[in-house]
Amino acid sequence: SKCNVSLHKKIITMKLRSSILLLALSNRITSNNALVPNSPESPQILSLTTNVCSSQGRTDKCEVELDVPASCIDTATDTSTCPVVFFFHGAGGTNDWFSRTSGVHDANVIGVYPQGEDGWNTGPKSSNICGWDDFDCTDDPDEGAFIASIITEVKALGAIGNVYLIGNSNGAALSMRLASNAGDQLPIKGMVTKVTQLLASPSRSGPGELNDNQPRAGGPPVSILNIMGISDMVIPYNGGGSSVFGDDVDFQLMSALESMMTWSSHNGCSKSPEIIDGIVYSTISDSNGQATLYKYGGCPEGVILEHYALLGAGHSFGRGAALDEVEIDYDLAYKFITRVEAGSGGGGGGGGSPTPAPSVGSTRGCADDPDWNGKFNEAHTCEYVGENPLQRCQWENANGVLASDACEEACGECDGNETDSPTDSPDGCVDDPDWRGKFNDAHTCEYVGENPLQRCQWENANGVLASD
Repeated sequence: SKCNVSLHKKIITMKLRSSILLLALSNRITSNNALVPNSPESPQILSLTTNVCSSQGRTDKCEVELDVPASCIDTATDTSTCPVVFFFHGAGGTNDWFSRTSGVHDANVIGVYPQGEDGWNTGPKSSNICGWDDFDCTDDPDEGAFIASIITEVKALGAIGNVYLIGNSNGAALSMRLASNAGDQLPIKGMVTKVTQLLASPSRSGPGELNDNQPRAGGPPVSILNIMGISDMVIPYNGGGSSVFGDDVDFQLMSALESMMTWSSHNGCSKSPEIIDGIVYSTISDSNGQATLYKYGGCPEGVILEHYALLGAGHSFGRGAALDEVEIDYDLAYKFITRVEAGSGGGGGGGGSPTPAPSVGSTRGCADDPDWNGKFNEAHTCEYVGENPLQRCQWENANGVLASDACEEACGECDGNETDSPTDSPDGCVDDPDWRGKFNDAHTCEYVGENPLQRCQWENANGVLASD
C-alpha cells in the first residue's frame, strides 16, 4: 500500500541519517584511517572508533583521548614523526585536564590521555577481584596490554614518532611498570616521572605478561627524568612500605637512589653520578628552595638518566614548581624530550636543551577534580574542602591522593587565588615558639608558615597540630 511505501521510505531516510552521523563521529578521529589534526583543547576520542577499551578489565569509565597538533602532520603522507607522549593521571584522578594543561600544541608533540580504572593497577587495589600474584587473572585491568593496544592503534593511524611517558604518583608508578617491560609491544623511548620510584618487591604483580616491576634483562635502554621530594610521606624517598599499598608488606619500594642505580645498571650508564647541589627549586609562594641533581654519565649514545631530589618537598611540589626557573609541568619535561630526540645528554634544569623549550605555563587551566572525595566520606568533595582549606587540603582519598593535588582551585593552587596563610592572624595571636614537628626539630612554626597548605596538618611528638 501507499502507507507501507511511505513508511519504508522514512525508515530508509532514518537509517541514512544515522549512518551519516556515525560517519561524521568517526571522522572526528580518522579520515580513511589516517592521522588528522584537532584544535587545541578539543582532543579526539580514540576509544570511540577503536577497540582499545575492550582490553581486559576496562569498564565504561574507559576513555582514550588523542591530541594531534596540525604542525605535527606531514600532509603529503598523513603521517607524523612527532614524539607521542602519554600523560598518566594519579590515583583517583581523571584525564579531563590534560587537553587544557599539557601544552602539546605549543610543544609540537602528540598527546595521548588515557583514563584509568580508579587509578592504575600497579599494586593492591580494593576493586581488584584477583590477588596481585594471580598472573592468569582475566578480570582485573591488564595495564600493559591496554597501553600496548593504544600504541598499536596510534601507530596504525600514522603517528610513528618515539613514545614517551609522563606520570605523577600512581601515573608515575604505571610509567615505571611500562618502561620496565619496554620492548616490541611497549616501545618506550623515555619517561618523566614524579614522586615515585621502582618497586623492590614483588618482582611481578597483576595480570598478563607485561607486569614486571623491575627492568627486564635484555630490554632496551630507557631515558629517564625522575623528580622526587625528600620529605614525601606518601611515597618515602628512602623506600620501604607505603599506605598506598594498603600496608601490604609484600610491596616495598626501593629508595629513590637505589631505583636510579637500577636503571643505571640496566641502561649501561655509570654507577657514580655527577652530583650537582644548589639547583634552585621554586614555587609561586617560595623562590628559595633547593634541589640536588644526580646526572648519570657514560650512558649509550642518546640515553639520558637524571634524578632531582627536592629538599623539603612532599608528595606535592607546589604551584608553579620550577627548577632553575624552568617549570616542571611541562617545560622541563619537554626540554628533556627535546634532548633525547636530539640524541644529546648534558645539563638539567634550564641547561642542556639544543632548542628553546616551549612556554606552556600561560595556557594551562586550573580546576578541581570532580571525582575526588575524602576517604572517610563521599560528601567530602573539593567543594567541601574549599570551605576550610587550611584544615582540609591535606586530607586524602582512598588512594592517598591529597586534596591539595586534586582540588587546585579549592586549595588556592590557581593563579590569583591563593589561600590566606595562617600567619595572617589577628593582633594578639602568636605562634608557639616551642612547637616542633615530630620528625625534625627544624620544623618550627616559622618553617610551617613557608608552606602552610602542606604543613599546617603536621603534628608534634604529642599530637598537637601545627594549625593549633
